[in-house]
Amino acid sequence: MSQDWSPGGDHEAFTQWALENGVVANGVTPARFPGRGLGMRATRKIKRGEAVVQVPTSVILTLASVPETFRSKFPEGTGTQAMMAAFLTHGDEEQLEKYQLWFKTWPPRQDFEETLPLLWPRELGGLAWPDSSAASNAGLASLPNFLPPCISGRWNTISPGPRTKKYESVHQNLMAEQERRLRKSWESVISVLPDTDWRSFSYYWLILNTRSFYWVEADQEPPEDRNDAMALLPFADYFNHSDIEVIPGQCDVKFDSNEYTLRATEDYNEGDEVYMSYGSHPNDFLLAEYGFYLDKSSSDCVYLDDIIFRDLSSPDKQEELSLNQYYGEYRVHADGVCYRTEVAASLVYMEEEDWRNHVLEGSTKGMDVKKLTAVIGGWLQTYITEAEATIKSIEEAEETNAVIQAHHAKAQSLRRRWAQIKNICETALKEISL
Repeated sequence: MSQDWSPGGDHEAFTQWALENGVVANGVTPARFPGRGLGMRATRKIKRGEAVVQVPTSVILTLASVPETFRSKFPEGTGTQAMMAAFLTHGDEEQLEKYQLWFKTWPPRQDFEETLPLLWPRELGGLAWPDSSAASNAGLASLPNFLPPCISGRWNTISPGPRTKKYESVHQNLMAEQERRLRKSWESVISVLPDTDWRSFSYYWLILNTRSFYWVEADQEPPEDRNDAMALLPFADYFNHSDIEVIPGQCDVKFDSNEYTLRATEDYNEGDEVYMSYGSHPNDFLLAEYGFYLDKSSSDCVYLDDIIFRDLSSPDKQEELSLNQYYGEYRVHADGVCYRTEVAASLVYMEEEDWRNHVLEGSTKGMDVKKLTAVIGGWLQTYITEAEATIKSIEEAEETNAVIQAHHAKAQSLRRRWAQIKNICETALKEISL
């Protein structure tokens, strides 16, 4: 029996609309993959570098698509995501009519509630939106932490070390950053449109957060906040993510004032699912932002910042790290730890003058490989202990907690993620011990 790849009636009707409105599908079509859901399927052999989808700017949904009469209601500085989500919530039916077939292909809010930790029950680490004030979350700290620390910023077995300096991190404290952005957007919109429905607005905000592409108008400079450079692309949003190694100098996406072009980053045979890369992100980021993670990913890693600052809690030592531009972002992946981590570990046992000469001039005075390995190994073992304790807590909660039992699939997803984290640290520990 031949495989039925049909994505369903709504998707077929939308695909027809997209092609009639100038979208070019060169060897790909939406399809339903058993056990994996919707994606883009190759209808022929595709070579790396070929343009597989081209979307004309006439159908792209950007901030410029929002009528000036609507945009002008908002004060200067209101974020692009906030205004676009507000427009999708409140926009005139006639203005949005041409997109209706597209809207029908978007995932329902229930899908976000199933996959995005932000919307999960508080027992699993979610923020219990919309009532997520400090008061409503007062008891959160007393609950076991099931989300990875890179998402939640919380630990079960350690107290994180103090940070005397601030720094930006794309892949840490993800939930807090999501909450900040969503709350800021919500407060901006209700200050102008107080009758805004929370569920509708947050749904469209999440649509933008999970399905948008990088976009800057032809006559504009890239904004300081990357989240203000976003657009929704009909048809192109069928592509799922894969950890694809992009050839240096070769872009998988390119856009100008006429169209947005997506190119294949791998060779594909007919019938294969065709992927695009959402970026080189670890699995914690993918889970927090998009609601999924990969079984295997060369980009996967975890961060040791909370553990390292516990051992380097001295303001003087943190000042040294900061002055020499080695403050934070201590990454561990299956192949070992990053150089920044090695530099921080050296500061644990070396005299500060020797450490400074090592960092600035390459001096080896005071260096001790055994001590270095022992320090890093201790940090990795701390994360392994956290993983083991959390996996055990999840398993116990599945036996005793009614809320966790009702969300079995989510709990199992977290357990598998923690198993990945444990494996990363154990593999890295073996690597540094060789």
